[in-house]
Amino acid sequence: MADRPKTCGPCTFCCKVMAVSELGKPAGTACPHVRAGHGCGIYAERPQGCRTFECVWLMDPEMPRRFRPDQTKVMLDQDHDGRRLIARCDPANPLAWRRNPMHAALKGYAQDHWGTGRIVMAIAGRRAWVITPKEDIDLGEIDPAARVEVVEDAQGRVVVNSG
Repeated sequence: MADRPKTCGPCTFCCKVMAVSELGKPAGTACPHVRAGHGCGIYAERPQGCRTFECVWLMDPEMPRRFRPDQTKVMLDQDHDGRRLIARCDPANPLAWRRNPMHAALKGYAQDHWGTGRIVMAIAGRRAWVITPKEDIDLGEIDPAARVEVVEDAQGRVVVNSG
């Protein structure tokens, strides 16, 4: 029997943590159309941004159920060019990304991709952190669309430049 693709099921975490410009909905606020346990109340007419979005948990057939966003309170996302793995948290629970197994997975990804130009970030509202193999760096409040560059200097210190 072939594996069936994953579905959101009762998870509506993206409906809170993602911004939806077509609806004027900012990141970190509940969508007025979400129906707890049932999904989108305007599913057939939902905006294009909602139609095309898939979290990493849905995209990765190997990712275990325990990483489903409503279980971890963290939704994994990628930027458009795949250079950032982003752990998006509810601003009411901004440090959910620090709980295991999520934190261990984020650290592992950071280690596996260190030096490749790919970075791992956690975002809760406008607050952001960069997760490196050595440390987690609090960037404070930044523009979520800001360019973030992470480098290691000659002494092995991690330096983050954003703008």
